[in-house]
Amino acid sequence: MFIWDFNVIVAFGITLSLGLVIVAWMSYTLDKGRKETGRLEFFRQCVFCGYLYFDYFKKTPCCCPRCGSYK
Repeated sequence: MFIWDFNVIVAFGITLSLGLVIVAWMSYTLDKGRKETGRLEFFRQCVFCGYLYFDYFKKTPCCCPRCGSYK
């Protein structure tokens, strides 16, 4: 028969809490990776001046707002 003393209860609680934190962290990390890929498709970088800007309309020949060159 297993005796439930205070040390075993505390160790079990800490282990269970740590396991829940790890599972929550992993699910948040995996879900975050899926959500951020959609945001990166709006970014463009000018090949001439290196300026990062948003292109929400996804035009093929887009104009850089800083230097005015077409990509």
